[in-house]
Amino acid sequence: MKHRTHRLAPALWLTAVTLFAGLPVLWMTLTSFQSMEQLVGTGSHLVPDRVTFDAYGEVVNSHPFGRWFLNSVLVAVAVVAGNLVFDTLAAYGLSRIRFRGRQAVFTLILATLMIPTQVILVPLYLVMRDLDWIDTYWALIVPFLASPTGIFLLRQHFVTLPVQLDEAAAIDGAGRIRTLVSVLLPNSWAALGTVAVLKFMWTWGEFAWPSLVTNNEHLSTVPVGLARFQNQFDPRWDLLMAGSVLAAIPVVVGFILLQRFFVRGLTNGAVKE
Repeated sequence: MKHRTHRLAPALWLTAVTLFAGLPVLWMTLTSFQSMEQLVGTGSHLVPDRVTFDAYGEVVNSHPFGRWFLNSVLVAVAVVAGNLVFDTLAAYGLSRIRFRGRQAVFTLILATLMIPTQVILVPLYLVMRDLDWIDTYWALIVPFLASPTGIFLLRQHFVTLPVQLDEAAAIDGAGRIRTLVSVLLPNSWAALGTVAVLKFMWTWGEFAWPSLVTNNEHLSTVPVGLARFQNQFDPRWDLLMAGSVLAAIPVVVGFILLQRFFVRGLTNGAVKE
């Protein structure tokens, strides 16, 4: 009986946390199936009396939501691909190559994790302006092709792999790049999946930077486009909720498909050298 009680308490706690975290998502989804008249009427309530898909139709047909979605996909895929390449190379150098100042470089990279993104927005914007990249895809992609979080996670994973793998590859005549590609990366799918999921989720939901460097509506990403439905005089909550549901689908599907790699990657990275 005591053993069952110990198992029941965590289950109840997890259930409560899940309900608390999922309530806004449920409210958003149910709201998206209501008309604006239902939402602002005196008889408005959470569960709709009449389900309607008008908001979804208006979002897709009357606004360039498809272009916003395509922009978000392009930017997110490019940023994830860049991080998988550059973060992997940096993490490999910091974990496998012995050079003077290696620990100082790693400490400096970790220190950047403590700098809020908002602090660097203005200097980064000035750089983009001087490069004449405002209102271009370059401004949305290039500044985020590498990240200290990805470097840290991959470096922590690489130090858990036996050095004997590198030595065996060197005996067979493989160089460092060949060793990385043929030996280490096939044993690092979980860590790579973790970095991919984290960067995709962050890039997909980023609002501040895209809204700062893009003025053209056809270059807007999904979060920036959805913000257009919320204005001071005529907020369209029905369109905002419907668009948010559509925007959340790729993130939810991607996380479900890569959940196994994500959890394993975070667990493997939580080790000390």
